[in-house]
Parts: sequence; structure tokens; C-alpha cells
Amino acid sequence: MKIHFVFVGKTVFPEMQRGIDRYLERLGHYVRVEVHVVRPERVGPKADEKVVLEKEGRRIADLVSGRGVLIVWDEKGKALSSPEYANVLQRLYHGGHDVWMVLGGPLGLSQDVKRTAHHMFALSAMTFPHDLARLLVAEQTYRALTILRGEPYHKS
Repeated sequence: MKIHFVFVGKTVFPEMQRGIDRYLERLGHYVRVEVHVVRPERVGPKADEKVVLEKEGRRIADLVSGRGVLIVWDEKGKALSSPEYANVLQRLYHGGHDVWMVLGGPLGLSQDVKRTAHHMFALSAMTFPHDLARLLVAEQTYRALTILRGEPYHKS
């Protein structure tokens, strides 16, 4: 299994990027990992948010379409505990599927991307900045894999 993280735009805060990189490196001990950064649209005061999401959505679709299992992270997705998320990844691992984890930019994800997803999960009922969401998804993915291996990280 290979996990692909798809992010819209670059991480703004260097300290967040260091944390993301830390968990991506740790994930590399369990699975192959690749990060894809999709070019964001400019979001100014006169930007049409729907158009922005559609353009970014097309870029995401061009990258991930038909290439594995698509998981999107969205505040309206299904909330999972860490062990439940681990079980999802275990099923995908045994299925031999590549996994594409997509996190949107500041405006989120287009409806088309959400509709094509195999799974839509939420980190919380709260809304987080996209940089923090990236860090949380990377950490929770690492946590899930340590749960599957029975390693002590989950209890720490």
C-alpha cells in the first residue's frame, strides 16, 4: 500500500511543515508515502469561491482519478475514533489499494471531489486551519498504523 497525501497549496507556517514532515517520515517506516501539492487558486476579496473550488477540484481530479481509494477530509465527513480509522486503513491495506488522502485549501473541497470520494472523514466538528488539518491527518495516520502494529505510541 502507498499513501498519497494531496494538499492544496503550500503549508504557510514553517513550524507546521516541520511537524507534518516528522509524521510523514515516521509513516515511511510502515508504508510508502508520497505528497502531492496541487496549485491553489488565488482567494481575494472579489474571488468567486465556487469557481475557486471548481478549478482546484479539477486539478485534484486530474491527479487522483481512478488511481486508488480516495479519502477526503471535510468537516461534514464521518467522525472516527483513532482505532476506527486504523480499522479502515487495515481493510485498505489488505485490499492492496493505494490510498489518496485529500485535504482542501482554505475554502475546502469542491462538491465534485467530495462526490467521487470512497470515504469522507472529519477530524472534528470544529473547523481547523488547513495547515493544522494537514498535521492532524498525518499524525492520525501514523497513530492508526501504530495501533495496527500494537505499538505503544497510541497510549502515550
